[in-house]
Amino acid sequence: MKVSKEWLQEYIDVNQPIDVLSEKITRGGIEVDDVIDYTDGIKKLTVGYVKSVKQHPNADKLNLCEVDTGEAVKQIVCGAPNVQADTYVAVCEVGGRLPGGVKIKRAKLRGEVSEGMICSLEELGVHSDYVPKEYQDGIFIFQEPQEIGAPALPLVYLDDQVMEFDLTPNRKDALSMIGAAYETRALFGGEVTRPEQDFTESDDTVDVSIKNEDTDAAPYYALRTVKNVTIAPSPTWMQIRLIKAGIRPINNVVDISNYVLLEYGQPLHMFDYDEIGSKEIVTRFAKDGETMITLDEKERRLLPTDIVVTNGREPVALAGVMGGNFSEVTEKTTNVLIESAVFNPVSVRKTSNRLNLRSEASNRFEKGVSHEFVMPALERAAYLLEQYAGGTVTKGHNADGALDTSDSLIETSTSLINSRLGMDLSTADIEETLLKLGLKTKVDGDALNILVPSRRDDLTIPEDINEEVARIYGYDALPSSLPELTEITPGKLTDVQKKTRIVRRQLEALGLSQAINYALTTKEKALQFTERKDALPLLMPMSEDHAVLRNSLVPHLVDNAVYNTARQRKDIALFETGRIFISKGTETQPEEIEMLGGVLTGELNRTDWLQEKVPADFYAAKGVLDSVFEKLGLTDRVRYESFEDYPELHPGRTAKILLDGEFIGFAGELHPRYAKENDLGGTAVFEVNLDALLQVQQGSIEYEQLSRYPSVTRDIALVADSSVSAGTLVQIVKDAAPKYLTDVFPFDVYEGEHIEAGRKSVALRLTYLNKEATLTDEAVEAVHQPVLEALKDKGFALRG
Repeated sequence: MKVSKEWLQEYIDVNQPIDVLSEKITRGGIEVDDVIDYTDGIKKLTVGYVKSVKQHPNADKLNLCEVDTGEAVKQIVCGAPNVQADTYVAVCEVGGRLPGGVKIKRAKLRGEVSEGMICSLEELGVHSDYVPKEYQDGIFIFQEPQEIGAPALPLVYLDDQVMEFDLTPNRKDALSMIGAAYETRALFGGEVTRPEQDFTESDDTVDVSIKNEDTDAAPYYALRTVKNVTIAPSPTWMQIRLIKAGIRPINNVVDISNYVLLEYGQPLHMFDYDEIGSKEIVTRFAKDGETMITLDEKERRLLPTDIVVTNGREPVALAGVMGGNFSEVTEKTTNVLIESAVFNPVSVRKTSNRLNLRSEASNRFEKGVSHEFVMPALERAAYLLEQYAGGTVTKGHNADGALDTSDSLIETSTSLINSRLGMDLSTADIEETLLKLGLKTKVDGDALNILVPSRRDDLTIPEDINEEVARIYGYDALPSSLPELTEITPGKLTDVQKKTRIVRRQLEALGLSQAINYALTTKEKALQFTERKDALPLLMPMSEDHAVLRNSLVPHLVDNAVYNTARQRKDIALFETGRIFISKGTETQPEEIEMLGGVLTGELNRTDWLQEKVPADFYAAKGVLDSVFEKLGLTDRVRYESFEDYPELHPGRTAKILLDGEFIGFAGELHPRYAKENDLGGTAVFEVNLDALLQVQQGSIEYEQLSRYPSVTRDIALVADSSVSAGTLVQIVKDAAPKYLTDVFPFDVYEGEHIEAGRKSVALRLTYLNKEATLTDEAVEAVHQPVLEALKDKGFALRG
C-alpha cells in the first residue's frame, strides 16, 4: 500500500516531516518499506504559458514555442506532439534540475536557441507505466489556467513523499487512505475527516433489482445508478494521486472506482447500465463448466467455487476479481451502475489464484472487506460521478443481504494488560490509548469492555488489545528488568549437543562438507535406501517434488553429488544430520529420528605430488564412520555384517552396521546400475541412526599406567569361505584367548592362485601382553594354542 502524504493530509492534519512520520509508523507496528520523494532533484520548475507554437525551420519533429514564465517570454524548443498554444505547462528553467541528475542549460537545437524544457510527467519522475494515455509521448498540460511563474510542483501534486507500507496479512485496515489516517491519529493525535459525499438525487428511482441466491457467496450486495455521465479524463489531482498509488488513470468513471477503493479499502465495480442486458442483478456460485469472457478478452471456464454477478441469465462479472467484457465502461457509456458488495473471501482468493488474476480489488476482497465502509464507499462514488462526470444520481439504492456494522466486544482488564506488558498504566492511560485507535471503552472498576469497529475486525481477543496498547503507547516505553532468580543456572551444552558437535567436527576434519536439504521429497525417492514401503504425504504439497516426508537422507545427498559433478566438481564428500519421518498411520504422529548420512564420490585426500589418492569406495565410507565411532567411544560395540536388502546398493560392497547387536544403519557403494542412472562413477554412501549413537551412555574414563614389559605378536593365516567376514574370525580369537590377548586385527586378505574358488586367505596379527611380567615363549604358546584349536574346530584351516 502506497500512502501519499499530500493525500493523507486531506483526512488528517499531518504536521510532521516524512522521516518522523515514517519512523513512528514503523515503530508502531506497520513497516514503512520505502519512501518515494517526488521533490528529490527538482529545482526551478515553474508554470509557463505557451503563447505560440511554430514549426522548427530545420527539423520536422521539433517546434519553437514562445513561453511566458512570469519573468520573461522565452523560446523553448519542444518535440512533444501535443504541445499547443494557449496552454499552461510545467517548465524547468535554465539552471534548473530534474530527477536523475538532469541539468537544464541554455542550448542550441538545430540552430535555434532553447531556454529551458517543457516537461512531461516521466521527466518529473513518474514511471511510464502510470502515465495517462493523453500524456503518453507528450508533455504534461494543466487542465485549468494557472498563475504564470508559480512553482509548478505543488500544482502537479508532486510536492509530495509517498510511504510504501509493508503490511502483514492481519492489517487489512491499513489498505486504505482512511485506514492510514486512523493509524496516524493513533500515533500523533488529531481527528480523522471523512470524505465528502453529499450529492443531489433526481426524481428517478433505482430500477435495477438485486437477488443473492446464496448468501455464502455474497452476504451483501448494494447498487446505485448514475445517469447522463460524460466520459472524460479525471481531474489532475485525482490522476496524480492514483499515479502515486501505483494505478494508471483511464477515464473519470474508472478512475473514480479506483480512487474510492484506495480511499475506503472497499472495491467497487462500474457497469455500463445499458449493456448489462436486464433490470436484474443476481449473485450466485458459478455452474460447473459455465464460461464467460472477462475484461482481458479471455474466455474463462468457471468452477462451482467461483462467484459470479449475473443479469439473471449469464455472468456479467467474476465477483471480486474481474468484470465481463460486454458490460465494461467505454467511451460510449452514458449511464453507470455502481456495485458495492461483500463477497466470500475464500472463494475470491481461490478464483484469483487459479486464474492468476491479481488486482487491488481481489487483494482486499480475499482478506475480507470492512462492513463499515461498504455503503459510504457507494455514496462517495455517486458523489464523485456527479461532481466530475456530470452524472445525475437516481434516488435511493437497492441492496440484498445483511450488513453487520455493529461493534464487537472484547473483555479485558487493566490488571491483565499491565501484567502482560510489565507496566503500571492507569485505567485512564489505557482508555486514552485505545481511544486514539477509535476503540471506545466502558470502564467498570478494573474491568474494561472494549468496543471494536468492523474496520478493525483483526482485533478479537484480549491479547490483541495488549498488543495495541503496547505499540501505541510505545514499545520504547516498555520497562526492562531481570527476572527474580533464587538460583543462577549457568548455561551449558547438553550431552547430546556436545556429542553432536564432536561428530560434526570429526567429519569436517576428514574433509566432508555439511549439506542441508529439504525434509520433503518425491514419493519415488522416499522409498529408496529404506525397507519402508510408504511415506508420510502432505495434505497440500507445494509440488510433486515436495509431496512426502523423507524416509532417508541419502537420496538428497546423491542429488547433491549429481548437481556438483554436473558442474565439473568431481571429488565430492558431503554429510548431513537431519530427521527422517516414519509414518505410524494417519491417526498418530510420525516417529522422527535424527540421522547421519554421507556421500563420497571421486577421490579423497588426493596428493598429486606423492601420487597418492583414496578412492571413494566402501572402505572410505567405513573409515569415516569408524573414526566417528572411535570419537564417541563405541568402537568395541559396533560390528559390520554383509547386507543386500537395498537394491540401490552394491550387494557385495555393502555392510549393515550393528550397535550392541541392533541395526542402526549401513555403509556401502551405489549399485552400478543406480550410479549410471544418476550419471555418477564410483560412489559410496552411509547412513546411521544418530539418535541411537548419541543416547548410548558411556562410563567414566579410567587411565592405566603403561606396561613396563614387552608385548609378543603372533601371525596366523586362515583359509575361509569368501562369505565369512574378518570380524567373525576376530571374534572367535577373542573368545578363545581372553588371557593376555590385547589386540587382534586382520592385516591381509588374499584371493587367487593357490586358493580354491569361493575361498580366501585372511591373515590375523595377535598381540599378547602380561602387564606384570615378561611373557615367555611357553606362556604365549599356552594361550595361543587354544586359539588355533578353536579356529580349527570352527572349520577354518591354517595355511603353512
